[in-house]
Amino acid sequence: MAPRINQRRGTSAYDSQFCHMKYILICALLVLILFLARLNYQLMTRLGQDDSDAAAVASNVVVGGEPGAAQNKLNSLRKEVTAMKEKVDTMKKLVGKADGPPQSQPVKLADPSKLSGSINSHGELERITCTASQSSAQMERSNQRFKEWWSHSACPDQAWMDSIHSVFHRAMETTNLDQALLAASDKSKPFLVLDIGCNKGYTSSDFFDALSPGTGMNPKNLVRAIREIAAEDNTKFDREGGVCNDADKPLNPDTATVREMEVHCFEPSPATYNMLTRAHAKLMPKDDVRAKWHIHNLGVHQVNGKMTWHEACGTAVGDELCTIVPEGTKNSISVPVVTVDSFLEDTYKTGKQMPLVHMLKVDAEGLDPAVLTGSTKLLTQNRAMMVMFEFNPGLSEGDHPHGMWGKKGDPHRDLLDVTSWLDTLGYDCYLDTRVPKGNEVGQVPDAPALYRITGDCFTMEPRVRGWANVVCASRKWGSVAWELRRLATMVE
Repeated sequence: MAPRINQRRGTSAYDSQFCHMKYILICALLVLILFLARLNYQLMTRLGQDDSDAAAVASNVVVGGEPGAAQNKLNSLRKEVTAMKEKVDTMKKLVGKADGPPQSQPVKLADPSKLSGSINSHGELERITCTASQSSAQMERSNQRFKEWWSHSACPDQAWMDSIHSVFHRAMETTNLDQALLAASDKSKPFLVLDIGCNKGYTSSDFFDALSPGTGMNPKNLVRAIREIAAEDNTKFDREGGVCNDADKPLNPDTATVREMEVHCFEPSPATYNMLTRAHAKLMPKDDVRAKWHIHNLGVHQVNGKMTWHEACGTAVGDELCTIVPEGTKNSISVPVVTVDSFLEDTYKTGKQMPLVHMLKVDAEGLDPAVLTGSTKLLTQNRAMMVMFEFNPGLSEGDHPHGMWGKKGDPHRDLLDVTSWLDTLGYDCYLDTRVPKGNEVGQVPDAPALYRITGDCFTMEPRVRGWANVVCASRKWGSVAWELRRLATMVE
């Protein structure tokens, strides 16, 4: 597969005509902002009238609920402000386009001859430990990176995705792996991805585009389907293009290849689940035996049972109110929850050995440690080649119930506690990141595509601003773990 990340890292030449256009757009944007400020001032002045004025407005409403002149004026002002906000957003997008494609520093790979560790005769990658200086340098650069670009790990480049098909394929073709790890039947099985916390389905679409692009299931087509569904319902979904502008990612240029794969999408919100099933009908209307997208209205946790969610989950797609709430909350929605281990055992019935999962992705609103705990059998057997999860300590700072990260975690879990546990099971973990690009190029120091955590490479919790993403690979699958290690260029 052609590298996708490099396609969005081209260099643009700016001629004088292009610069003039940019400045004209910026001036126009400033004029619109000033006009919007004036409209806001008028609106606030009107809304800030004293009680006698408010009474006058109320008395100006005729019997039957029809608005009078004063109320009409208020409504008109509100509509003007809304329209002007939309125009300002449009102008901002135009100015962004005038800046040209974002430049970036190329992803650097470590020199294999300088990398510590090696793959042994059983195909397992040797565990390495960072020196004190390596650990200090990594933590210092990572913490500074959060100041330069707070979301560098919230919306990472995922450089490891560029070659993910060949990485998985190579791992399956390895002949010297322990037979307890790779069964003979595994080679004939499809790629298997578990997308836990599926939300609008962008992770699912990313893996379809990377592993089976001929299905046409990709972020751009997914956002088109989501917008069609919103139009059909005469509504607009929050962040329909993904919080990280997932729909803007370059696509796999291979549009013909369809490989066998299965993606299980777990989404507890009934409203979002219904939207996903409709998107599935639009994008994958026929049951292709080679590529399947299974959508489940289920939560995933460390035990089987039920969990209660805010009533907003029943009607609004992507609503920020759609969160876990205490049991007994009025009008709350009860959703079944399962463990990863029990789901796989019930679905695949493979006996003592778990099915081979190529990617276990977890985004569970701060409950990621619980989901991983419920995957203990899978992880202990190293039958998950790769794991990715979200670390969000800020989720624990609001009202109860809290997530598990941060000071008020319930129960509290540190990131290093989780990665240390995964290390004992045979997994190397890394903080995923975004390399400098755009205006950052030449202005900030170089940064790696991954920061290694495992092996004392982080000795303190990262100073995350917002949230961050962690990606891990089993050392038992040495060729897979090696692909991540070579992206952590500060550890050689």
